[in-house]
Amino acid sequence: MEPYKHSCPFCGQHIEYTVEYCGKQVVCPSCGKTVTFPAIPPGRGRGTTHVKALEPGRVKGEAGRAPLRNRPKALSFLRDFEHWKVVWQCAVPFLVIGMLLAGAAFVKKKFSDSPALVAPSTVQADPQAWQRMADLNKAERAVRDLLKVVQADHAVVVAAQRARQQSEQGNAAVKKSFEEQAQLAQTTFSDARKRLDVALDKYQTLGGTVDYRSQVPNN
Repeated sequence: MEPYKHSCPFCGQHIEYTVEYCGKQVVCPSCGKTVTFPAIPPGRGRGTTHVKALEPGRVKGEAGRAPLRNRPKALSFLRDFEHWKVVWQCAVPFLVIGMLLAGAAFVKKKFSDSPALVAPSTVQADPQAWQRMADLNKAERAVRDLLKVVQADHAVVVAAQRARQQSEQGNAAVKKSFEEQAQLAQTTFSDARKRLDVALDKYQTLGGTVDYRSQVPNN
């Protein structure tokens, strides 16, 4: 399968990709920003294919006329062309490479004793890295959801313990009821805490760096 190269618009890093990744996004390994691959790879959006698709809606009743006979209409066609963005995305890598080569040639000519500039290395887009990133995001969402549950259950435990303390002066039946509620709240909190610990271990195994454990309330 023919590989293509796309340049990061933020740092100029070259990223190699194949046709099945057209239109998809990847995190630039150099600057960490999101880069979108062109929807149409270089060289496939040219020729007569798109011109023929546009002619029925652009030029009605003018079949058989040469496109260059009327210059204003030709300019109007160029102005109304709908795929300039795609053309620009395809042309950016070549412009960047051309500027790098021109800069290297200038430096070599200007300073013959100095080494020529080295173009940024090409990084192969790794599909497994995307999957690991997706798994990490999923694990982090699970940690955040469980952290909210644990914090809510802890608030219930605190409220139940206060109610139990205030019922010390009441009769035995009331004290027993509040004691059972406090024990149930503590059990629910402990179960949620265990699930959160498992989710945190998985998140850290996948490479998570946020310290969510510091946000977990104590017993």
